[in-house]
Formats: sequence, structure tokens, C-alpha cells
Amino acid sequence: MTHRLPSPVLREFLATLRRGDERSGVVTSIENFGVFVDLDGAPEPSVGFIPPPEVSWKWISSCGEVVTMGQRVTAAVLGVDAEMRGQAVLSLIALQPNPWLAWVDQVGSVLQGRVTRLVPFGVFVSVDDGMDGLLHNSELSQLGGDRDIQVGDELTARIAEVDPARRRIRLSLPTEHTAAD
Repeated sequence: MTHRLPSPVLREFLATLRRGDERSGVVTSIENFGVFVDLDGAPEPSVGFIPPPEVSWKWISSCGEVVTMGQRVTAAVLGVDAEMRGQAVLSLIALQPNPWLAWVDQVGSVLQGRVTRLVPFGVFVSVDDGMDGLLHNSELSQLGGDRDIQVGDELTARIAEVDPARRRIRLSLPTEHTAAD
């Protein structure tokens, strides 16, 4: 399979884009690996590309949960590859406030949440719509070996740590923990 290098006209267009610029366009393709966008004024189709982590601040299983084919979007330019790919890398979330920052002030708070996913190293518990915190297996062992946790179970957890840059919330069990079935 051969890769075609970007045309001089496309490279010229991409050279006008700067990191942080806001650009609009229309979603032309939604893939597992990202979203392609026809940027306004681009000489060729699908010049914009939005990687999955730049589509939503919240956990999503598919970019199609956030955008639809033909939808008009405005995104920030993160970078440009004018020489090899002929693409502008874009971000929808760069133009939105970071909801993870609000959770930094919540460290130490106790909350009730529903188990959303089971993973080999623990469980994810919903702390807000689309935002989950991880309760590690080392914490779960305190519930007792006979406790079989399932998706949908309600758990009481304490926010132990928030890392907005990595979009992670670490949960622990409160000192006097309870688990509701």
C-alpha cells in the first residue's frame, strides 16, 4: 500500500493553521480511531482529524456517542502534519471547560455511585454523568471475599485522588464503608 504525499495546495492551506486556532467544518467519517472533518476552506476533503480522547471529556465507547455524520463542529487546532499525512489534528474538548478540575476540590468527599464497569484491577464507579472513578481491587478486598460486585451495584466510596491531566479519579472505601445492593 502506497501513501500519497499531500499536494502543494494542501500543504499551503495547512501552513496557515496555528495551534489554538478555532476551525469549523463538517463531520465526514466516524471511525474507532477518530473523527474526520471537512474543514471550511480546505482544498481537499477530510483534512481535519479528531482523536478519540479529544472528542469528549467523559468516557465514551465510541466517537459516535458525541458527533454524527454531517454535523457541523468547531474545534481547536492541536497540531498540523503538512508533510506526511496532510492533516490538522483537532480537539473538541479544548474549547470546553475541563470538568475534571471541579473534582479536585472534592477529594475526601464521600459519594454513592453505581458500578459501571468491571476490570481485572478493580471496578469503575460513576461519580457523575459519564465520569467514573476507579475503586482498586486492594480496596475491594476490604469488603470481604464473599462480596460479588456486579455492574449496576451501588457502592459508597470516598474520592481519594483526582488527576485532571490524566482524567482519573481514584476512589477508596470510607473508613466506615457501606455497600448497598
